[in-house]
Amino acid sequence: MPPKAAAAAAVVDDEPQEEEAPQVQELDAKTLRSFTAYVKTLGEDANIVRFVDRKGFYTVVGFTATSLARQFYRTTAVLRGAESAGGPDAVHLNINRNMFETILRELLLGGTSHVVEVYEQVGTGWKLVRSATPGRLGSFDDELYRTAEMSEVPLVAALTFASVEGQPVAGVAYVDPSSCRLGAAELLLDESLGGLEAVLVQLGAREAVVNKDALASLDPSLRSRLSALLDAVGLMVTERPASPLFAAKHLEADLAKVIKGGAVERHSDVLERRTACSALAAVMGYAEIMADAGAGAGGGKGGGRQGGAGWAPAVRYSLSLYNAGCYMRLDATAQRALNVLPTKQDANATFSLFGLLNRCRTAMGKRRLKAWLKQPLVDLGAIRQRHDAVEALAGDGELRQRLRDQQLRGLADLERLTRKLQARKITLAELHQLYRASSRLPLVEEALRAHEGPHAAALVERFADPLSEHHDAEHLQRFEELIEAALDLDRLPEEYLIAPSYSEELAEVAKEKAELAGAIEDVALTVAKDLSLELGKSIKLDWHRAANTASRCLRITQKEEKNVRGKLQAKYQVMETRKDGTKFTCKALREAAEKLNAASAQYLAVQSQLVAQVVSVAATFVEVWEGVAALLAELDVLAAFAEAAVVAPVPYVRPEMLGPDEGVIELRGCRHPNVEVQDGVAFIANDCLMARGESWFQIITGPNMGGKSTYIRQVGVAVLMAQVGCFVPCESARISVRDSIFCRVGAGDSQMRGVSTFMAEMLETASILRGATSHSLVIIDELGRGTSTYDGFGLAWAISEHLAGPAAGAPTLFATHFHELTELRAAAGVKNMQAVAVIDPSTHRLTMLYEIREGACDQSFGVHVAESAGFPPKVIEMATQRLKELEAAQARVRGPATKRQRTDGAADVEALQSFLRRFASLPLDQLPPGEAVAAVDKLMGGVPPGLLQAA
Repeated sequence: MPPKAAAAAAVVDDEPQEEEAPQVQELDAKTLRSFTAYVKTLGEDANIVRFVDRKGFYTVVGFTATSLARQFYRTTAVLRGAESAGGPDAVHLNINRNMFETILRELLLGGTSHVVEVYEQVGTGWKLVRSATPGRLGSFDDELYRTAEMSEVPLVAALTFASVEGQPVAGVAYVDPSSCRLGAAELLLDESLGGLEAVLVQLGAREAVVNKDALASLDPSLRSRLSALLDAVGLMVTERPASPLFAAKHLEADLAKVIKGGAVERHSDVLERRTACSALAAVMGYAEIMADAGAGAGGGKGGGRQGGAGWAPAVRYSLSLYNAGCYMRLDATAQRALNVLPTKQDANATFSLFGLLNRCRTAMGKRRLKAWLKQPLVDLGAIRQRHDAVEALAGDGELRQRLRDQQLRGLADLERLTRKLQARKITLAELHQLYRASSRLPLVEEALRAHEGPHAAALVERFADPLSEHHDAEHLQRFEELIEAALDLDRLPEEYLIAPSYSEELAEVAKEKAELAGAIEDVALTVAKDLSLELGKSIKLDWHRAANTASRCLRITQKEEKNVRGKLQAKYQVMETRKDGTKFTCKALREAAEKLNAASAQYLAVQSQLVAQVVSVAATFVEVWEGVAALLAELDVLAAFAEAAVVAPVPYVRPEMLGPDEGVIELRGCRHPNVEVQDGVAFIANDCLMARGESWFQIITGPNMGGKSTYIRQVGVAVLMAQVGCFVPCESARISVRDSIFCRVGAGDSQMRGVSTFMAEMLETASILRGATSHSLVIIDELGRGTSTYDGFGLAWAISEHLAGPAAGAPTLFATHFHELTELRAAAGVKNMQAVAVIDPSTHRLTMLYEIREGACDQSFGVHVAESAGFPPKVIEMATQRLKELEAAQARVRGPATKRQRTDGAADVEALQSFLRRFASLPLDQLPPGEAVAAVDKLMGGVPPGLLQAA
């Protein structure tokens, strides 16, 4: 800890502890004009918010002031300075510390793409002193998390591109500040960019610094797809030139200074990938890792490289080659379709899977849960290991209660504190939080060892034994001894100070201070006796502040001052007169006070030195604390899974996990976990039985609002939950591990990108066609509804042929209103299912049963749904009549022979497959919507008319 910070953290009981609130004074016209002019030279950018630090509060000017006033104050009445300082550009807004922190959290953590900058006046100019983006929050760490837990630590990534043997590749690197991890990867860019999207979604990166020059060198179509991808995953993109940020010339030397152990040669798997190294150099520079690493040893900010023979970083990172194949591929579209993470539109927390499962007791557990939901496992052994722990915790209520309510509840954020300890920026109060957490570890270990279930040995091996090793006599027991010896425990929790017994020098200064304080008390008693007053009542010892200094004085009440005014003016020096009394001193008191101030300054200086020493010694335990934090975060999430399984309306069950080649997804009595917990819902469970060669491709038909969409989503959610390590909302479940989940759910425009409903459908479907395999799970809802009936049906048929056929063989749930698709027999394993509804013959009222049964639904029920919605009877009558006419016309066109020809003809199947291959190769994402539709129409001209027009 720097001496100034340590001094600020040490509060002495005989010094003043309360300060008057700073008075917010208007910026004078000259200063306001100066900053406004300076901001104009920087250029207008709505995404950059610039604050002036005015020591206690902040000021923003111009358009930014008006925008913040409307957003956070809901009024422009708080604005100041327009008339007196020269027009609308001189409008400014004063913001107190609490509101500043609120604004920061919204701008940097609220999912927006803002840059925050704080300036200070230096002479007649201005200096940028702090800045942050959604991926780099270190400058405002204290403000962001002073009153809120760190629910997520955003990652910043770097992207660069190159051509290797004629193939475009991407170099990706990232830094995770919460766990001090560096990672890099090199990916081949396929047509769908699926590999790159999977990495960015799995990492949960919030910001990416992109090599501007390398991006410009790419093929325009690829560049367009990259732009759409980065927008889809919600990344803030910051473009930078290739030089110097992406130069890897000094990478090995820099890595040797920041990675744990300094053994760069052990990371040849990363270093041999040149594009990955370029991205790694960029992310280290952009995230200012070298500057941060050197800050604890005299380094500074600014992103420059640190060096020197005696230079040693305070922060050490681990480095690894990132392997996206360790996790299920879950792109941004699938995350949204399955409601994996919360959004601002959620009416309550249980609308998302994260909100439903988030029963974690610690901030680090919540962060781990969010990471796990982005990274479902594909390794069968790792999944079963998590299920074992959840089964043990779910079956042992006493163990679960001891862990959640006694040991984990109220536990400090060990990951955040460890990061601060590693950077030597931790306070004594925070060290004491680590001390308290350490004292809980034996209790956690004891609770785990007391479990006697079938997975007792696994719990001990995974958690109890490692915790015991971390808390032995050579590790955290020594840490506890350090804190007990260093901290003055008798003065906690009011003050966090180094104990005088920890240092002879400090003990001597403390003794001198005590003697001077006693001398001041004696002088005060003498003065009180001289004035015939009682010390502590009508006359008291107080503090007098002047010119940034404070010294001891005496204060007498106004009532008593009148009685002793003559003697007071004759023998004593009056310092200040206020409503609460008159402050005065004398020569003896003044001399003693000056000596006390000098002793206090010396005491703080010694305290600062000792705090720095204690922090330095405590930092040697960083790796131990990293291990403890990881273990407790994992245990917290698993306990949360167990709690969610037990308290659900119907308890969740452990799924039987099978290898990816087994070809079975069997969910008996499956429910949607988010829907069943909503108020007023009596959920009707359904079975989902998917088996390769029998029911691997299921076509689900039925009326609107009949439960088709909920059914296919709940299957996807159950598979995801199982591979995260959670139990599933079923009566029983057998799940063959999936390597990806693809979703095409819902229809809507993406107006910000100029993409129509149909184009949005086609882009999402193209990704599925390129990426889906027999090890995937595909969920499609209402494909082809964004264009004409014939075109839409033709596309739906061709896509179904491909997914169900041997080329993909992907297990698919396809909900549709194209009833003609129920005739699909392109490959074994296609099965028809329907959402059941009944019509009362007497009232013609439609009743949804929300049951999914075998068989095809042969009607839409659209008119009945419209009737239920309250359409006028005349409209319903006309619609019914027109429907009958259309159905009769269709029956004349589509005879049995036509159906047989369409479903059984090998030539037709070959034509459809040829069409599908050409459709997948169309550059739909780089064409204007009109041209894209025209291109598809032209392509469909080569498909035999009988296949499409029979619809």
